[in-house]
Amino acid sequence: MVRCAFGTAPPTAPKRRSTTAWNAPGKLVWRAIAGCFLRLTSTLRRALASTPDSNKLAIGFDEGAVVIQLGHEKPIASMDVNTGKLVWAKNNEIQTTTLKGVAGDAADGDALVVGGRDLGSCEIFPQTLMHNCNGRFICVCGDGEYIVYTSQALRNKSFGSALDFVWSGSGTGDYATRESISRVKIFKNFTENKTLKLPVSSAEGLYGGAMLGVKASDGVVFFDWEEGELVRKIDVVPEAVYWSEGGDTVVLACQESYFVLRCDRDAVAAAIQAGEVSEDGVEGAFEFVGEFADRVTTGKWVGECFLYTNSSHRLNYYVGGQILTLAHLDHEMYLLGYFAKEDRVFLIDKQLRVVSYKVLQSVLQYQTAVVRQDFETANGLLGDIPESEYPAIARFLESQGYKEEALQVTTDADQKFDLAFELGQLETALEVLTELPADERDTTDTMLRWKKLGDLALRNGDLDLLKRCATNSKDLAGLLLLYTSSGDR
Repeated sequence: MVRCAFGTAPPTAPKRRSTTAWNAPGKLVWRAIAGCFLRLTSTLRRALASTPDSNKLAIGFDEGAVVIQLGHEKPIASMDVNTGKLVWAKNNEIQTTTLKGVAGDAADGDALVVGGRDLGSCEIFPQTLMHNCNGRFICVCGDGEYIVYTSQALRNKSFGSALDFVWSGSGTGDYATRESISRVKIFKNFTENKTLKLPVSSAEGLYGGAMLGVKASDGVVFFDWEEGELVRKIDVVPEAVYWSEGGDTVVLACQESYFVLRCDRDAVAAAIQAGEVSEDGVEGAFEFVGEFADRVTTGKWVGECFLYTNSSHRLNYYVGGQILTLAHLDHEMYLLGYFAKEDRVFLIDKQLRVVSYKVLQSVLQYQTAVVRQDFETANGLLGDIPESEYPAIARFLESQGYKEEALQVTTDADQKFDLAFELGQLETALEVLTELPADERDTTDTMLRWKKLGDLALRNGDLDLLKRCATNSKDLAGLLLLYTSSGDR
């Protein structure tokens, strides 16, 4: 793949199997034929420059410059989240290591020291590499072919022709291949099962997960893995599709934003079983949850929490309609996965450097339980969460509309006062102010809080508390008004 960023090419530029860059006056600078060969003309006579963290190459010449991208930025690597084993490709060589115990006491964002051993050589040049749902197999796809290997010893399990390959979200040997723009096949237990009847003129890509997604020029079409039945067409064109572990929520990551949809798996299964699938699929199969203005580069689901990296070099996660930032990354990194046994999320960059960040599973499980409104489970998990995380938990509860629960959980005095004030709990707000350390009692913020509490006391007719608040906030005008109106000389 060769990409170019320079201006607009004239209409005479070649269109098939070549990429051409032009300088400002319209002179031919270089041509990449079939994405492989680069011919530099005499116009290029100044300089070449590259960066170690990307595949971009800048070419300077007499009358301007072009920037091209050679190949893909994303490393060809995959992590088995069940065992922590990492597999990656270097040219045709496949290597592996384990991330289990590697992080140790390393600080968040520090590069980890990971070894590696050779698994063997691949017969094709890998363009994608991915584990199946239980980590027992990996698939390498490239050069119009795919090969499925065992993940431990790189033994050949299956192979065939494919422009794209995706795994099912459940079956060990269930996958799909796209052989051409008109032929998509489903395999069950490594055996060909069905050829899809495509309702689109051109299949341009595949998405795996709980349902099989076929990318079209004007949307994405979802199919059932078991019967190959059409479920629904969604009129957006995603760059990637991410299904939750339970298969009831999906993220469609597009160029400028991402969409979150809820999937009614039971309704889909019932409609297929009853033979009530129309030419448009299953009515009510998906429910729109929200659109979020963030460009996802890589992502993984953990329960009801969607962990992802974005184009702004941030590690975020989405839960319950809220987006929270876990870390700011200093360069482009790609999410490998979340290793629950160590409460760590692992990322990798183009140079195959691996870093990790601590993300407590108990916090994610608690937030998942709250989103599902399973408060009994959430209360049981709260004791497993360190108190240092309680203010963050309270902010999450507040964002979900559970302000009283947030007030009970938080250990932050400022947050506790604000919640008590919003809920009209005078005694709790007063308690927060009276328990402040001596060095914080005369600050401007404290005086403002006494005044706010006094206003609330006035609205509630609590004159004794109003007097105390006016005294502590040194509100002399308010005290004069209070004493005058009450006849207190």
